[in-house]
Amino acid sequence: MPEYTPDGDYVYIAGDFNGWNPGDERYRLKKLPDGRWAINLTFPYGTVIEFKFTRGSWETVEKGPNEEEIPNRRFVFKEPGTYEFTVHNWRDYVESSKEHTITGDVRTFKRFIPQLNDTRRTWVYLPPDYNSSRKRYPVLYMFDGQNLFDSATAFLEEWGVDEALEKLYGEENFSIIVVGIDNGGDKRIDEYAPWVNEKYGRGGLGNATLEFIVENLKPFIDSQYRTDPEKTGIMGSSLGGLMALYAGFLYPDVFQYVGAMSPAFWFNPQIYDFVKNASKGPKRIYIDWGTAESQEIVSGAEKMVKILENRGYTEGVNLKVVIDEGGEHNEYYWGKRFPGAVLWLFG
Repeated sequence: MPEYTPDGDYVYIAGDFNGWNPGDERYRLKKLPDGRWAINLTFPYGTVIEFKFTRGSWETVEKGPNEEEIPNRRFVFKEPGTYEFTVHNWRDYVESSKEHTITGDVRTFKRFIPQLNDTRRTWVYLPPDYNSSRKRYPVLYMFDGQNLFDSATAFLEEWGVDEALEKLYGEENFSIIVVGIDNGGDKRIDEYAPWVNEKYGRGGLGNATLEFIVENLKPFIDSQYRTDPEKTGIMGSSLGGLMALYAGFLYPDVFQYVGAMSPAFWFNPQIYDFVKNASKGPKRIYIDWGTAESQEIVSGAEKMVKILENRGYTEGVNLKVVIDEGGEHNEYYWGKRFPGAVLWLFG
């Protein structure tokens, strides 16, 4: 473990065997007298697990020797014995030494979420002409706020939403307000899934998350900034993409423009019937995925596109489908596709 690991902290192993719960007490390691940490794991012969070490949350997950994000560790259970792994760095300590990369007018504030009994940071990006004009602006609400604007707070790397919008303003005279809401770290899976996934025992707080945005956050944003209430959108990736599409059909009069990037529909397959049976949907839907993503992501998105087309959505009119050749499931590719997505949704 890194020498700076706090004495009072615990170390956990989180993986596909426990729904990637970073603070699961069943998988807490024990500190040995020589300073190493240990845990006994028993799985059937041939079982393959993927995992990472944490100090109880994804904000404190391990990072590589050069402070880089590392892929999931992988282990195959064959022979009994003792196996050693080295943790080089922790995410929260790496972030504290990072340089901030915010561009333009990006503000933050913290707000209590009564529906989740938690306090969360919110980011607000204001376009370059906001202070020199009196016009009202479309607003795009986005999930995973800590990954949108600043490399110092991003999980892997930032989307570069601020840089992209500054460039779009200069090239296209395009301007919108973006409101990014931080995810709950180890609570993210629960808060970004409308239904409980029985296999993993996670999810089910998606409605509470959206209720906060609709009933608490949006009225506050509308009271503080010159917003256009007729042009409100919502966007997210992975589970955030699932939530964005769900929000568009749950609150179609609120979120008229929906962006679902690499949506993880597989985690809550109930979304298919929900969209099929919804009485009304958003005005415009953007959906994308990369060809290098998992089969679950690709097949789930393709299935949803067919459902949307059966509902009457038409490619190029009120539906935009983008397939990114070689695109992977990470912030770099979502950020790369972001300018085209917002231009199509709000342009």
